[in-house]
Amino acid sequence: MKILIFEDEKCSKLFPLAVLRPVYDIITGAMSGKSRLLINCGKKYEVALHCRNILAPFVKSENIKLKVNEIENDDYIFLNGRVSFPAKFLEQLIKKIKPDDAVKSDDTLIAAKVKKDDIIKFKKIIESNKEDNTLSLKDFRDFNYKSPEDIDSVHGLIIYNYPWDVLNNYGNNLSEDLKFIQKGIKKIKNASKGITVIEKKSVCISKKAKVHPYSEFDASAGMIVIEEGAVIEPFVYIKGPVYIGKNSVVKAGTKIIGPTFIGDGSKVSGEISECIFQYCVNKQHDGFIGNTYACPFVNFGADTVTSNLKNNYSKVRVKFNGEQINTGMQFLGSIVGDHTKFGINTMLNTGTICGIFANVAGGGFPDKWIDSFEWNIIGSGVERYKIEEAIETAKIVMGRRHIEMSKEYEALVREVYNVKC
Repeated sequence: MKILIFEDEKCSKLFPLAVLRPVYDIITGAMSGKSRLLINCGKKYEVALHCRNILAPFVKSENIKLKVNEIENDDYIFLNGRVSFPAKFLEQLIKKIKPDDAVKSDDTLIAAKVKKDDIIKFKKIIESNKEDNTLSLKDFRDFNYKSPEDIDSVHGLIIYNYPWDVLNNYGNNLSEDLKFIQKGIKKIKNASKGITVIEKKSVCISKKAKVHPYSEFDASAGMIVIEEGAVIEPFVYIKGPVYIGKNSVVKAGTKIIGPTFIGDGSKVSGEISECIFQYCVNKQHDGFIGNTYACPFVNFGADTVTSNLKNNYSKVRVKFNGEQINTGMQFLGSIVGDHTKFGINTMLNTGTICGIFANVAGGGFPDKWIDSFEWNIIGSGVERYKIEEAIETAKIVMGRRHIEMSKEYEALVREVYNVKC
């Protein structure tokens, strides 16, 4: 038996987080859903990946040890990539699910077990060259439907229907992920002089991290993990649960309040509260960023701030693909796609959604919906970012983090750009 992590037809609703990556590569704690599934299943079962065809060449280049959009003649358990599977539920699922069983919640397929005699039907969809090769509930209409409660009465599943669902639910995942990650870190035994540590057992600092004096690490509310190569400058305050990634820099005077994830290669300053910075995010100056997801290579200019709470304390409504949607959340900052940049003194309103490769400047409040490749200089109207200029700038930005843009990544960006034309 094999495991297939798949994308369903609702993956586009996770804009902008899933524009340049499959849904299972979105950070939903201190790691992605795919990483957790590989940890929990990868030693016992062969794991394969399914993704939209537009992503396939790039995903294959990033996952050379895994089959991508290839189905073999075998029994499979299909797992939805936009669902977070607790380890206990996953164990019970693999044990209890039978061939031709499908687990669903409302209109979302959670998982299904497909026997090899029936795999050809799904092989045709997954290996198709059509633009839409995602799976949907109707593809499993002949299966025996079960609810998650039939598998485990205390299931703890999280389904990500919209991007803000990630921010609304990642705290528990982060805490559990940190417990796992810290086991693989060779940590310092004693904090250096001039450093204050609260709840020492819950603070894990790599021996290869550089922590300057006069900082405080408060793990009374959750674990703090600081990876190798990270630099913590003086007068930093961190309250867990917080992850500080490899080769990241936390500049002097920074205040970080958990649950927060600062991904590898990021450089941060100012005040950061309850955020996910996926990796290589640049926020090197003052300004408050709260309840925000920033994809790779986002740049927050000096004094750029996010509002994360409405003045009347009501639930945050967002503009999303022409709709007004009530998120049900009281605290929500911004959700920002890859390579988007904000000029100095930009003020992002509560519940701002911003696509990939946007350029926003001019101070003041931009619109709460900023589309991908939008050149948005406040007061000067909106233009479309020229693709050659966008690619050239991205290569420079990535080069500053010692990352070379692959031909597969460049081709993906160009194809996404062309699809939007």
